[in-house]
Amino acid sequence: MKSFRLLILCLCVFAVAACEKDKLEGEMSILIGTWNWTETYEVRNHCDADTLWNYQLIDSTQTHHTYSLEFLEKGKVIFYTNHAIIWKERVVFESKNVTGEGPYKYHFVILLNNNINNKMDVWVGQDSLLLNDFPKDTDDNCSEMFNHFIRQ
Repeated sequence: MKSFRLLILCLCVFAVAACEKDKLEGEMSILIGTWNWTETYEVRNHCDADTLWNYQLIDSTQTHHTYSLEFLEKGKVIFYTNHAIIWKERVVFESKNVTGEGPYKYHFVILLNNNINNKMDVWVGQDSLLLNDFPKDTDDNCSEMFNHFIRQ
């Protein structure tokens, strides 16, 4: 009987830990809302720190797809393409920094579903958001895609 109670207790602790997410409060509340993709900057010489970045602009008006993100106050982010949900993930903040530069006041590193291998780099200001890897991404080590969103 004691081992059964111990098993139930362990399962409850695991369930609570597995559901970890951060509510979007304080500085993180700037993320709350829907963000629509406007363009992507593909930087092809990202590895070369001694030169200015060369980039190619991919404009959302030149594609047949729409992409958006919706951050919910309760600590979830929903990814959409063509107004259909493609992912719904929990938000756990790994780091939070105030940049104070340009249109982006904050830089957040988010672990989607608290997975260290599923990081989301987000730079955000009042009406602009910059994100790596969604909707455009590359597997080339020296090429990065910075995706720009505006608040709906």
